[in-house]
Amino acid sequence: MHDVLVSARGLEVHFPTGGRGVRKKAGGVLRAVDGVDLDIRRGETLGLVGESGCGKSTLGNALLRLVPATGGSISFDGTDITGLDGRRLKELRRRAGMVFQDPFASLDPRRTVAQTVGEPLEVHGLRKGREKAARIGELLELVGLDAGVAARYPHEFSGGQRQRVGIARALAGEPDFLVCDEAIASLDVSVQAQVLNLLRRLQDRLGLTLLFISHDLSAVRYIADRIAVMYLGRIVEIGPAAAVGSDPQMPYTQALLSAVPVPHPALERERQRTVLTGDVPSPSAVPSGCRFRTRCPYVFEPCDDVDPALQPVGAPGQQAACHLHGVVGTPVTRTPEGVTAEP
Repeated sequence: MHDVLVSARGLEVHFPTGGRGVRKKAGGVLRAVDGVDLDIRRGETLGLVGESGCGKSTLGNALLRLVPATGGSISFDGTDITGLDGRRLKELRRRAGMVFQDPFASLDPRRTVAQTVGEPLEVHGLRKGREKAARIGELLELVGLDAGVAARYPHEFSGGQRQRVGIARALAGEPDFLVCDEAIASLDVSVQAQVLNLLRRLQDRLGLTLLFISHDLSAVRYIADRIAVMYLGRIVEIGPAAAVGSDPQMPYTQALLSAVPVPHPALERERQRTVLTGDVPSPSAVPSGCRFRTRCPYVFEPCDDVDPALQPVGAPGQQAACHLHGVVGTPVTRTPEGVTAEP
């Protein structure tokens, strides 16, 4: 485990629902993250994908202790951080940073770039006076901005430039781990490519470990070393980016990939699409058995009652949580017409 920087075991983040108003009634539980086991290796980029509401951002926030875990454990560099508070939690904050989705809402419009980027330097006591000003200039140049923009305000920048400011702020504490939560979702396509390339350069130069959260599979396949697919609070497939991107073993992953346009008209017309029916179930009413069974085109008997665990499938290092791979009973073969047992 010496090469693992961030690890989660049985991680749960549940939010209570209901119980409001004068006539308070017992509410339910929204299972945003529901029993996640995950290892993020030093120096790698792990891409985390899934539909909106599947728990990606909550998982990223929980790993940074921005939301409290209600179950399980989180370790950072071999230290259990699940119950940290006070000074020790502040130390963690320096070693882990976050780049948020909205590059305008995440920046204080009343503070200059120098004040925004310089705040982590003050909080953690890393630089003061002239050294602080010089470090702010270095950080801005590191993300592709001129040091002379330090006196400007967020409204004076484009979306891509504001996101670069956000990245500079995240790097100010000299972190080992960076969570990028939909960091390119609100940017133009050309700017998205610039930010992705910037993150790759920064990772190579600074030795960063990245958790790249996105619903854009094309971007994730470009930047990630491994891909984890999330559905209704669980990791349902994980493995090398090349393997998950070319030979997905989970029907949900197959559906996500089939929705990515192919930049070739003839191939786009000929390829078969996997179109899911129905809506994503509510995290407060998770289906029994396999939580994907209400939308899966290959559902069969074990799926109703048995919740599949991740198991090795496909390429080395690839895992999927699906009964089609013989989690229980006889191994089966999937076809568009249904499921048949292998002889």
